[in-house]
Amino acid sequence: MTLKDLLEMDLKFILVGGKGGVGKTSVASSLAITLAESGKRVLIISTDPAHSVSDSFDLDFSSGEIEKVKGVKGDLFALEINPESAGDEISKAIGQPMNSVDFANMTSIPGLSELQGIGQDMQSMPPPGMDEALSFAKILEYADDDNYDTIVLDTAPTGHTLRLLNIPEFLDSFLGRMLKMRSFLSNAMTMMKSLFGSKQEKDNTIENLEKMKEKVLIARDLLMDQDRTQFVKVMIPTMMSIFETERLAEELDSHNIPHEFVVVNMINPDNPNCQYCTHRRNEHLENIKYIESVFGINTLTNVEAFDREIRGVAMLKQLVDKML
Repeated sequence: MTLKDLLEMDLKFILVGGKGGVGKTSVASSLAITLAESGKRVLIISTDPAHSVSDSFDLDFSSGEIEKVKGVKGDLFALEINPESAGDEISKAIGQPMNSVDFANMTSIPGLSELQGIGQDMQSMPPPGMDEALSFAKILEYADDDNYDTIVLDTAPTGHTLRLLNIPEFLDSFLGRMLKMRSFLSNAMTMMKSLFGSKQEKDNTIENLEKMKEKVLIARDLLMDQDRTQFVKVMIPTMMSIFETERLAEELDSHNIPHEFVVVNMINPDNPNCQYCTHRRNEHLENIKYIESVFGINTLTNVEAFDREIRGVAMLKQLVDKML
C-alpha cells in the first residue's frame, strides 16, 4: 500500500512521526494539502514544541488558534498547540482547589486530618508527562468534531511521540484518581459544612472529570480504529533512523495503532559525476533493501532528496508529486 492508497481511505486521523530531522513535518503538510485540494476539510495540528508547521508553510500559526492556510485551493486549517493554553481543559475538569480556610476547618474535624495532605497533592505540581497530556487534551476537542473530515497530526520527534501514545492511559489513570479524590473531598466538605451550618456551593468538578474521562476513552478508541486512523512512519535511509523507526513500530503495535505506511525520505539522487554522492546513494540503496525486509516493499514510498529547503505551499506540492 502506497500513500495513494492512504489518501483514498476515509480516515479521521492521520498521524505522521519519526526521528527528528527526517522531514515528517513536510510529509504531514504535503498530505494535508493534497487532502484539502481533493475536496476534504482538513485540520493539521502540530504537537511538536518546535512548531515546524509554520516554517513548513512559511506562514505564522503561532497564535494558538485555528487559522486557514493561505495559498491552498481548498479548506485547509492549521493549529499549533501551546501546552499552556491546552491545559485549560484539564484545569477546568480538575476544578479550583479548596482554599486554605476550607482546609483549616476540615482538618479540625476528627478523622479528616488526612485530607490536608490530599488537598496539598491536588494543588502541587503536575505529574511527569503532563505537558504531553495537555497537548493531547487539546486534540481531544477534535476527536469527534464533524467540522473536519480529516485531522493530520504532525507529531514531535519519536521520544515525544512515544510518550504521546501513552497519554490516553496516563490521562485515564490520572483523571480516575482525581475523580476519586474530588468525590471523597466533596463528600467530606458536604459533611463539614453541614456541621458548621455553611452553605454548600455547587461543585461541577466531578461532572467535568467524568466528561473529560469519556473524551479520553473516545480518543483512545479512535486511535485504535483500523478504519479511521493511520500512523505514517517517516525515516531517512540511515541505520540510526531505521532502528528508531523499528522501535516506533513496536510501540505502535503495543498500542494497537494501525501503521501500514512508511516514507523513506531524503534518498541521495543519482549523480555519477560526484563520487561522494555515488557512495551515499549506494549506501542508501543498500539500507532500503533492509527497510524492505523489515516493513515490506509494498508499504514504502521512496522520496529522493531535494536540492533546496522545502518551504511554502509551492514546494510542498512538489514534494507531493515525488511522493505520489
